[in-house]
Amino acid sequence: DVPVRFYLAPFLPLNVDDFSTTPLAQPDVTLTEGDIAFGVFDPTEGDTVPITATLHNDGGLDAGGLTAAFYATAPGWREWFIGSAYVPGVPAGLTATAVISWHTLGFTGTVPVRVVVDPYNRLAETDEGNNQATAAFNILTRPDLVVTDISLSDDEPVVGQPVTVTLTVRNAGQTDAGAFVVSTSDGVTETYISLIRLSAVSSVAATFTWTPTAPGLYRLFARADRDDAVDEYDEGNNDRWQEVYVGFAGSILLDSGNPAADPPYTTTLGYGYLDEGTRIVTCGGDEPEDTLRAAYTDTLRYRFDHLLPGHFYHLDLTLRDCDGNRAEAVYVDDTLVVPAVDLSDHQPHRLSILLDPAFYTDHSITVSLFETHGLDAMVAEVALHDVDYRYADAGGSNDPEYSASHTGRPYGWLDGEPLTTWGSLPYQTVRMDRADADPGDDPDSELRYRFDGLDPAQSYRLHLTFRQLSGATVIQKVQIDGTDASPSFNLDHGRTYSVTLPVPSTTYQDDRSIVVGIVRVDCANSEAFVNEIALEEETLHAGDPCASVLPTPSRTIAYGSVTIGGAPAPVGTVIQALNPRDEVVGCTVVGQAGQYPYMQIYGEEPPIPGMREDEIVEFRVNGIPAVATPSLYWRDDQTPHQVNLTIGSTEGQCTWLQPNWNLLSFRLQPPVPTVEDVFRSIEGRYCRVLGEDGVYDCELDPAYRTLKELHPGLGYYVRLTSTTGANLRVEGASLPVTTPIPLHTYWNWVGYLPTATLPITVALQSIEGHYLLVLSLDKTFDPAHPELSDLLTMEPGQGYLIRATDPITLVYPAGGAARYRMQAVETPSDCAPTPFFTLVYGEARINGRPAPPGTRVEVLTPRGEVAGCAVVRQAGRYGYVHVYGADSSEPPIPGFRPGEPLAFRVNGLPAIPSGRVTWRDAWEPHAVNLSVWVRSVYLPVVLNSQ
Repeated sequence: DVPVRFYLAPFLPLNVDDFSTTPLAQPDVTLTEGDIAFGVFDPTEGDTVPITATLHNDGGLDAGGLTAAFYATAPGWREWFIGSAYVPGVPAGLTATAVISWHTLGFTGTVPVRVVVDPYNRLAETDEGNNQATAAFNILTRPDLVVTDISLSDDEPVVGQPVTVTLTVRNAGQTDAGAFVVSTSDGVTETYISLIRLSAVSSVAATFTWTPTAPGLYRLFARADRDDAVDEYDEGNNDRWQEVYVGFAGSILLDSGNPAADPPYTTTLGYGYLDEGTRIVTCGGDEPEDTLRAAYTDTLRYRFDHLLPGHFYHLDLTLRDCDGNRAEAVYVDDTLVVPAVDLSDHQPHRLSILLDPAFYTDHSITVSLFETHGLDAMVAEVALHDVDYRYADAGGSNDPEYSASHTGRPYGWLDGEPLTTWGSLPYQTVRMDRADADPGDDPDSELRYRFDGLDPAQSYRLHLTFRQLSGATVIQKVQIDGTDASPSFNLDHGRTYSVTLPVPSTTYQDDRSIVVGIVRVDCANSEAFVNEIALEEETLHAGDPCASVLPTPSRTIAYGSVTIGGAPAPVGTVIQALNPRDEVVGCTVVGQAGQYPYMQIYGEEPPIPGMREDEIVEFRVNGIPAVATPSLYWRDDQTPHQVNLTIGSTEGQCTWLQPNWNLLSFRLQPPVPTVEDVFRSIEGRYCRVLGEDGVYDCELDPAYRTLKELHPGLGYYVRLTSTTGANLRVEGASLPVTTPIPLHTYWNWVGYLPTATLPITVALQSIEGHYLLVLSLDKTFDPAHPELSDLLTMEPGQGYLIRATDPITLVYPAGGAARYRMQAVETPSDCAPTPFFTLVYGEARINGRPAPPGTRVEVLTPRGEVAGCAVVRQAGRYGYVHVYGADSSEPPIPGFRPGEPLAFRVNGLPAIPSGRVTWRDAWEPHAVNLSVWVRSVYLPVVLNSQ
């Protein structure tokens, strides 16, 4: 039991006057957003910065000691307490500050900072709702170094090749980074460089030179801030790596059967033969081709590793059989690449195979030699070469535009436009140079590709493919640096045509570059095209270029000078002689620059091909038809003949031919001047050609054709057998306009050399006073009677007949025709010309009065055929009229026969001639005055009175 004691106090009464009605004074501490301040502007994350909060006491009583609590909200996270400050007091009506030091690690960007005064309400205030405020502050991220890219100057390097490795290092932070080290490593060696500074949110390129020492797969590492010198926002993103596959360097050459140069395959070596239990066969001799490695089965295999899918390789093989009758096929990764080669001649057979990159996407190939007769397989030499091969699918997606700034080996098109109207496959897409107003790619009849970076120590060849669906035959040729690299070739509708051409080493020895031109030569002024084009480095020597020529007992001999583009042909230039059947019947190689030695040109001894008696020899220089001076007609004379050869930039001259007869000429010297070669562009559309000293008739035995060659500066009649016109294109070397043309007394069949039309008096000023008449196909010029003449100009492509009064030399003037005013005279076109004619001219009167201009004069045969016609240009006189003789060849052309009288008609009415003229093929003018009487007829006039 606990006793409880109670006390009772006396009760004292309270007086209401003892309480005051005035409220007691209290403090009121307030805080606004503007009262919170950072001591550092835009600090960096991790910096320790002061935060100041200014407290206001708006109450009437001093505030005693209190606490200010500080909170910050991390982006995407919750609010964190960051510190508090004790404030001893805030006098009434005054301010006091609360300051903390904040370590900003973990806070970036816009950070709200909230300050709460008296967070536990221990201070009685007038207003408890104004004790906190929030202000936002920006905190920059720390430096953040990142390797954003690793690039190599060659993505597929080879052993020993220095490669420039470029690292792109970025500072992703908002604060500058101080000095740091960047490094690379291939897992064996490390390279590094120091950088002084990297500004915020910027990048810098750091370059290194890396030289791989062995083939295979590398993992190339890069590290920013190698020594951890920079305090970063993220220390875990400084590394980057990239896989790089390194290929073998140079060429792998294996002398099969030579133990020192034909190793077995190992993964360490990366190449060699795979079969166990092979044997060595010796053919006798010390050359690599004389030792062979042979399997004991029908298959012999070699393996090669470390091939790069972006590179191209030649697999070169020498196959030989010394002791049997073998035939061997070549497989790559079980795919047949070369059908069986007959080795029964026991001679070396050399193959060079361009490998498809699909074979070595896994960086390795296996080559199998398979003997098809069941005997043991063998090989003499195996080689793998990393070659320069550049391909363009013209007009397709893989058709690069040339750019000199392109890394590696620049190449691509210089002009033209892509077309896919014929299909989308490589042999269907086309790049075509169409007519346009761009002078930079003129002429539009030439499409150009450029290849740079050729090695002067290497040999190259070009491959081109053509296929067109235009519906017509297109004629093109290929040039290299403006010089012909191929003869002209026909591209028929729908047929694929491929050509492989050697690239002369002289074209790239100095500038290491070539421009390939595809030139349209069928008289079209645009739309040269190609479907595919490739440049390929050669690794296998072509062998003796003259090995295919078979000697016979009959022969003639040629020798002489040889020039290419005006320069002496270099040593090694190949000279070939061909017969009209395109068979090589003679060959030699230039041993002294500019001269080719004695070349035997053999006669035919069936089945051995050769020349036949009196056939013209065609000469080619490096495969290009050459101009031979003089022409060589083959005879079995066993005698040397000097024949100088020239090739260069050939030109083409186009002339439009009308149906039936034409009188034409050309200004170019054809490489092969035979009628058939010069007129190849109209093959099958002509049969008869007439020259001043000979006749060509396709229906005659060649032995009876007295016209065999065509030359510039001479005129020729040619009859087109088709009912439509045709473009004749003659190709050859340009003859100087001022080349002298000797004329003899009487008629001369003359060609026109200038490239522009000239007034006839200007063109023939060098023989002024030494000629009587000039005739074209259907016009006449008489220097004594220009008023009767209708031949006022001379034009390119036309032939002329000049009657000279004495021997003299014609020299055409140099220069164009821009300063001359020329007037053409139209001649009626409904009279079919022939090479057989006489001339008439004279007065024309109607009812005793001069016939007015425009009056039509016609000459009729006894059969009523119009064989000559003209139009009066000067009142009362008609000019020279060609009166043509008949041509009985098929189809026949109507005209006069010898001895037949001429009948005349004026405006369709019979005319009375001043004398009797009988026709003969004399080309002589005859004066014949014509009279026509028209009787007037008077008819009564009837008027209707109604």
